[in-house]
Amino acid sequence: MRRGHALPSRHVVFPSGTQTWPVSRGPPRRNIQPMTTPLTIQLWSDLICPFCWIGERRLEQALASFPHRDRVQIVYRSFRLMPGVQPHPVEAMLAQRYGGGAAQVAQMHAQVVQMAAEVGLTYALSGTLTGDTLDGHRLSQFARTQGLQKPLVQRFYRGYFTEHESLFDRDTLLRLAVEAGLERNAAAAILASNDHAADVEADERAARSLRAGGVPFFVIGERVKVSGAQPAEQFLAALNAAFA
Repeated sequence: MRRGHALPSRHVVFPSGTQTWPVSRGPPRRNIQPMTTPLTIQLWSDLICPFCWIGERRLEQALASFPHRDRVQIVYRSFRLMPGVQPHPVEAMLAQRYGGGAAQVAQMHAQVVQMAAEVGLTYALSGTLTGDTLDGHRLSQFARTQGLQKPLVQRFYRGYFTEHESLFDRDTLLRLAVEAGLERNAAAAILASNDHAADVEADERAARSLRAGGVPFFVIGERVKVSGAQPAEQFLAALNAAFA
């Protein structure tokens, strides 16, 4: 999903059909010893991006076949698709951006719902809101310092895509954060302040420096990029390339 867009098609990087390419120049390194250090996967995503949860689930499918999966660490990075935009109905945004009426928007939703179902996710997109997700990302940055980033992000995804929770309401964000394991007073203090906004912006600058035009966007082992919610076999190929 590209910034300012809501339901685009998957984005492919190379005309040849491959979706992975090296981050740095030079020939790939080849390890001859078993992997002994963590393989970090940086995942840029927005909390309201339907393809981001799908892409992460496809990555998990690939990891199930990756022999070094026990050494993989996933770090969530912030990327806001609609910075500075006030919350408003996603249907209105889709109709304005892509044209067509309610029937066309419903068809877009149905296609994404089907994609989600194929990886075991339940989406209920009708009636959701879109806008700037800064507060949610600030909580995610804080949760990283507490070792609770993945539970929080997953709770936000489930709340937004499945349960029709608003990620633009601070009371709702606080409740979901507590359910994910964050201490209530600490999470409330984050929401009442501007803490971690600089971290969100730093993640977005890093994404731009890597020429990421949208999300989900993955950097595996600081060597291989994957753009979009690619099939599991593409993620497996990227994992193997990063380990090679």
